[in-house]
Amino acid sequence: MRSTLDELITEMADLKALVASIERVNSALAGHPDSVVQQYVSIRRRFDYAAFVVALYASFEKFVENIVSAYVRLESRRVRYAALPQKLTDKHLAGTAELLWRGRLGEGRYVGMSELGVVKNLFECLSGAMPYTLNEAVVIAHDANLRAGEVDAVFGALGIEQICNRACRADAMVGWYCATQGLDVPPQDGVKRTVIEERLKDIVERRNQVAHRGGNPVDRLGVAAMNDAIAFIESLSTSLFGLVVGRYFETHHAASPNRIELVLR
Repeated sequence: MRSTLDELITEMADLKALVASIERVNSALAGHPDSVVQQYVSIRRRFDYAAFVVALYASFEKFVENIVSAYVRLESRRVRYAALPQKLTDKHLAGTAELLWRGRLGEGRYVGMSELGVVKNLFECLSGAMPYTLNEAVVIAHDANLRAGEVDAVFGALGIEQICNRACRADAMVGWYCATQGLDVPPQDGVKRTVIEERLKDIVERRNQVAHRGGNPVDRLGVAAMNDAIAFIESLSTSLFGLVVGRYFETHHAASPNRIELVLR
């Protein structure tokens, strides 16, 4: 699962590099005598913004989907299908049926999937075979953009309920909040859930505005706000990662007779 977070962090580093270049490139080209270059400078900021918001949301969405896939893959190696959370098996069964009914196999995110393969996977799951393979495309599916409620729903299907509430108290999330608010002492009860809700809502709405209405809004993010948005997604993703990994170890290793005890003195 670690590779999912590493990939997200790498993509955030690329976005930081993009943001760092904006003002420097514009400044370097500002006095260029070529009118074509001047025209480019005048529109570059708009396209930089569009590329930024689309890439930021896409990286977060991919991270969520990848970590869900990694988690259910690990679970399917250790837990019988019938013992998986009811929400997960319900989603898997209903989603597989809908996928077959819609007939979209082989298209978009379903490239490489066939009716035979999907049905075979479902049969093995329902028949109690070990090992079995979940149809991951339906497990990671979500009905809406990843606002806080939808993030909760995606991870809730794994048996990790109210994950955004839990993330509010995670070290990475609290550290980001203290840094952005200039706090020396972290809030006693963690970050308020509304902070995560509003931040994700803003990113989703900006992404949708670019995707559906064009990338020239009046309230484009400045460089400082872009960097803060990157830091937020990085801290939230790190928090989600820690919670998912923590649940896995809690479920499969906490009660193990061979567990390693770490005592802090």
